[in-house]
Amino acid sequence: MKFVQFVPAVLSLATSTLAQSFCSSASHSGQSVKVTGNKVGSIGGVGYEMWADSGNNSATFYSDGSFSCSFQSAKDYLCRSGLSFDSTKSHTQIGHMYADFKLVKQGISNVDYSYVGIYGWTRSPLVEFYIVDNWLSQYRPGDWVGNKKHGDFTIDGAKYTVYENTRFGPSIDGDTQFKQYFSIRQTARDCGTIDISAHFAQWEKLGMTMGKMHEAKVLGEAGSTGAGTSGTADFPYAKVYIGQGNGGGAPAQNNNNNNNNNNNNQWNQPQNNNNQWNQPQNNNNQWNQPQNNNNQWNQPQNNNNQWNQPQNNNNQWNQPQNAAQGGGANCSSIWGQCGGINYNGPKCCSQGTCKQINEYYHQCQ
Repeated sequence: MKFVQFVPAVLSLATSTLAQSFCSSASHSGQSVKVTGNKVGSIGGVGYEMWADSGNNSATFYSDGSFSCSFQSAKDYLCRSGLSFDSTKSHTQIGHMYADFKLVKQGISNVDYSYVGIYGWTRSPLVEFYIVDNWLSQYRPGDWVGNKKHGDFTIDGAKYTVYENTRFGPSIDGDTQFKQYFSIRQTARDCGTIDISAHFAQWEKLGMTMGKMHEAKVLGEAGSTGAGTSGTADFPYAKVYIGQGNGGGAPAQNNNNNNNNNNNNQWNQPQNNNNQWNQPQNNNNQWNQPQNNNNQWNQPQNNNNQWNQPQNNNNQWNQPQNAAQGGGANCSSIWGQCGGINYNGPKCCSQGTCKQINEYYHQCQ
């Protein structure tokens, strides 16, 4: 009995220590690319986008998933980075999803609305979703975000207000009707772990049905209805990853402290996302107002093939690896996918061994 009580105490201490390091000492690392105009792309297997409708703007994206966003006199500005999927699997089939982020605000001014957190889409049904943990505006996003307010709920240890909309407009499948789901944290935080799947579960309890996963990304967005917004939103730590419950991801509670997440798993899904961004980027009206956030998806994304090619992220998390199982660069790197239903990429590991996580996902460990 004493032993059972002792182990959680040790784990809690380790969690707190790592969490403190996560929030206090995170910094950008890896390769980087700086963009100064509207652009979508990838670096080290990590997909990214910067978009603005006006102003003098830039963004720097890093191969470790972190990024830094600078905007000046922009009516609306956004940048984001994260995981993309092929719209064939539900979130339960993919696995438990988490995101870690650290936000540093610098010189923010004239922001009338803002979302910082998780953004994504599902298909069948078509749903656009937001998990908002912070904002660059003076005030928290309010009831204007949704035409149906479900109320306040404790999700992963924090209070969130949940909203739902039914909209007709631009989407990843063109102009059509779709749902919008929002979870907005009552108290903003600059650093933390978001249990994405916990929000999905709460939404589904409320009858807010989720479909097949298309994407889940860390988002930073700021908009102004006046002279234009300016400032820098720096994300020295940003990862979206698949965990194994509390053992492979983040503790279910006390996520304000950012926990000892198994963050190497951020990119467990194949990151050959070159096709996820092949829609025209004529998004001039994309972000003109808080709820007009959808024109970035003016054409359906042709990313059905993102799961059907070898992963090109062998060096994402480490220096070039010696081929442990033959094939060298043709094998998946550590933490990469190496098998699973409908997976047609490399089935060998340049480091470690291929282990089955679930029927859809095998991972190099």
